[in-house]
Amino acid sequence: MKVIVKRSDVAGMVVIPGSKSYTIRAVMCAAMAKGESIIENALESEDTHAVLECVRALGADVSRSSRGLLVHGTDLHESVNPLWCRESGATLRFLAAVAATIPGRSVLRCAPSLARRPMGPLLDAIRQLGVKCSFDVADGELVVEGRRAQSSRVMLRGDISSQFVSAMLLSGPRYAGGLHVHVASSLVSERYLQMTVQCMRRFGAGVRVLEGERAFFVPGGGYTPTDYVVEGDWSAAAAILALGTLSGKVGASGLDTASVQADAAMVSLLQLMGASVTTHSHGVTTEKTSLHACTFDLEESIDLLPVACVLAAVAEGVTRFTRIGRARDKESDRVAAMADGLRLLGIRVEVDADEMRVWGGTAQGGVVSSAGDHRVAMAFGVLGTVVGDITIEDAGCVSKTYPSFWETMEQLGVEVHYFEQ
Repeated sequence: MKVIVKRSDVAGMVVIPGSKSYTIRAVMCAAMAKGESIIENALESEDTHAVLECVRALGADVSRSSRGLLVHGTDLHESVNPLWCRESGATLRFLAAVAATIPGRSVLRCAPSLARRPMGPLLDAIRQLGVKCSFDVADGELVVEGRRAQSSRVMLRGDISSQFVSAMLLSGPRYAGGLHVHVASSLVSERYLQMTVQCMRRFGAGVRVLEGERAFFVPGGGYTPTDYVVEGDWSAAAAILALGTLSGKVGASGLDTASVQADAAMVSLLQLMGASVTTHSHGVTTEKTSLHACTFDLEESIDLLPVACVLAAVAEGVTRFTRIGRARDKESDRVAAMADGLRLLGIRVEVDADEMRVWGGTAQGGVVSSAGDHRVAMAFGVLGTVVGDITIEDAGCVSKTYPSFWETMEQLGVEVHYFEQ
């Protein structure tokens, strides 16, 4: 599907969907907790459907009620069929570490776009446990020969993705004698790791951060069932807040303004660019205003890059985004996808290895590719409301994390036209 977004004035309030990252972490913990957990406000999207299907295949019982997801956890067993992780990097990486603790042969499969993303440090860590594993990038197939876990320690890199460290921590309570995890490098995306630890503790896992070290100890003993409420997703909210800033007035509710989610940095970015931003007890409101250029370090909030680029495209001056390298290893090369798209719309962009510079100016309508990337599609959709007549190819990819995005845009007053490709 492709969409054409017309110049539009927007107004209204949006209830932001539940956090994808917290939903996946909560489902993982609940699936390993022996008993029934309730997960309220869980996100429904392709990524979360992937983790639900996988834990069902491993023996957890999952159903829906008026309160949310009911997950009856168990001592997981090997799946008869391959685990289909789709494009969900968190699902693939977290399940790989857990599969190492499940006796038998686990096969995990993923989409080609995910198979191209880094896995090496996690596989090295799994092998340190004496577990055999292999990953066929061409076929997108990971095979893990798991065994019952006693106690162990691993050392792995955390400078490529914090998901590798999160994966090992999540598997830790399944080790009878506990698991020591040492990070042998700098650590990126620390807030996502904080989210993992926070979620594990809510499910009764006593994660200990060792003082003075990049190291953790997770005692054995498993997880405890609990009722868990998923907070709103700041990554999804970023596009909605940008929409209000560029084209009207929009409120985003269901957000925790004290959240440890990395993309809560969207508020800081907007304020730095001179946006009208009001925070309140239940969320954030943005209102149309002129923006000015800034310099912003995206290292810890790398998923903001697409929407940050469209803000820069209409801001006065040259905006510099630094430490952007990891954006190349997402669902697409987001640096290239945004630079190419903005140039097609008449915006000057320069890119170095770890920096991107965007000259604010007068963009014009045109045809851009989403590169199959949900965040790229949403970002160009927002830009279309101020520029007009932007056609976004493969716009249906928003279903990965925000299936109702285009409908939400329409409810706020955006004129969206749909076409089959």
